[in-house]
Amino acid sequence: MDLVINPRETGFVLLDLPQLFGNRNPVIVEIGSGKGRFLIASAMEKPDQNFIGIEKSLHYHRVIRERVAKRGLRNVRLINHDVFPVLQKMFADASVAEVHMYFPDPWPRRREQKRRIIRPEVLSEIRRVLADSGSGIYVTDHREYFDASAPLIAQFFRSENRIPGPEDPPRTNYEVKYRAEGREIYEIRFWKA
Repeated sequence: MDLVINPRETGFVLLDLPQLFGNRNPVIVEIGSGKGRFLIASAMEKPDQNFIGIEKSLHYHRVIRERVAKRGLRNVRLINHDVFPVLQKMFADASVAEVHMYFPDPWPRRREQKRRIIRPEVLSEIRRVLADSGSGIYVTDHREYFDASAPLIAQFFRSENRIPGPEDPPRTNYEVKYRAEGREIYEIRFWKA
């Protein structure tokens, strides 16, 4: 089983997801997997679902790869690349059940904001690759990014804003850290329907 899909070697080839995983189980995509806490916990908890983690940082990509390999998870694949061309060229229409984005870089400086993951061209690709019954979740601790993202997401999806409470388990290492620091966490859940 090849855990890593490397578009730098293969080019941006359209993924045949049933062939890639050897089954037709739903595919969950995490954009910006960090150290892999959400990806690994979810893959262990839901062996009947497939997971693809897209992480731009080579360091974090290697950390996740080691952690996934050590656990022998057969329902995870990893891509180390910028998400926009990956979504645009490697995923077929309506091929993904869920998209998760936890604590993406807020790029707070005005001149950097064009690098944010929540921007129209990326949301358009997420909408295209989500199945008709597909859903997504975006979580941040950055109020300004949240305030800028909410109306953008609402242009592409039916959405609902919420603040996770203490009963909601933390999904990432950042979420554990930020909650311990008492930071507010902002969440948007969204649906294609």
